[in-house]
Amino acid sequence: MGVLSRLADLNASLEPLGLRSERWRILLEAIALEDRGVMDSLDQSDPTESAVHAWFIADGRLAQSIVDTGNQALQQQRTISREQVRATVQVRVTEIQTEAQALIDASGDLAADANPCDGAIFIRSAVLEACGTEQGPVCDAAADTATVPGFAFVDTPEDLWDVQELRPWSQPGGLQVGADGALAGARTVAFGRHGNVVLTVGFSPLIQPRANLSEENASALDAILDSLGFEFDHPDLAYAPSLAVRATLPQPLAGEDSYVLHFGEAEDADVLWTGPAGTGEVIEVPVVLDPTHLIRLQAGEPIRLTAVQTVVGTDNEALFTLELTTVNQVAATRALLGYMAGQMVDDLMRLVPPRGD
Repeated sequence: MGVLSRLADLNASLEPLGLRSERWRILLEAIALEDRGVMDSLDQSDPTESAVHAWFIADGRLAQSIVDTGNQALQQQRTISREQVRATVQVRVTEIQTEAQALIDASGDLAADANPCDGAIFIRSAVLEACGTEQGPVCDAAADTATVPGFAFVDTPEDLWDVQELRPWSQPGGLQVGADGALAGARTVAFGRHGNVVLTVGFSPLIQPRANLSEENASALDAILDSLGFEFDHPDLAYAPSLAVRATLPQPLAGEDSYVLHFGEAEDADVLWTGPAGTGEVIEVPVVLDPTHLIRLQAGEPIRLTAVQTVVGTDNEALFTLELTTVNQVAATRALLGYMAGQMVDDLMRLVPPRGD
């Protein structure tokens, strides 16, 4: 409750900054499009908005002069003035971003502490009990019998396991460069929720700079592509088909000491990955796939995550298993693997040109 209350306070502090940032975004767009429709909304008492208003008037006069005289040399003056007013607005955007980041930095580890609460389903009775000494939006929501956006409740812990949600494998697209300059796309994702445990698995190419890899690791990735018959000769990059696994299991749920991601049933698992339970962190791991696992993935075999308890002297005990849906798995994974084998090579050469000597 304390973490959620602190998060609500932080969001309340960030909200006016977000509104101001959105205002400047609208003005930047209006400047780029020469959209004079925003002029009546400009606050003349604000120096920046007043500057934008003055620019619209001056730019309009210059545009009319070009029409009246045919003097195209004035176009350069228009361009210079537009960049100057855009830079004036961008300064305000940067100021807001800096102020917002300072608030986030001052909150310490709040974002990490609140991460397990993101999308969580709450037990109403437990929340109401905790709210005897705490306050915050989740307390208000728990006390309200109506549905409050952003919060979901069940009556008892047992009811949590009755809450299940499965989403089919998403349709993959091609590689592109995201807003942060990083490569994005070329990915298909399946989602499964069982109570407060959310398991997502994304199938995509794991692309890495060769300079960041040891010779042994780079050779291992190349060997996987060779075994698949894929040609890939980018001098600066290496890649292999992989799974990005995320599961909200920071603490054991049933006394398990490890988790296994696998194909097949728990008692005869074809293991993709295994890791410890109780780390206190959300599970986030990449899993490079070999050709055998790729065949099973494309064949539509379900991916499962099983919680295991080690029992000395006997076989380990599987305590519970989470299974992802196979809806659209065959079509999505085959389409993406075909893209990796063909067009993706050209896209990478275009998006990340070789550095050369």
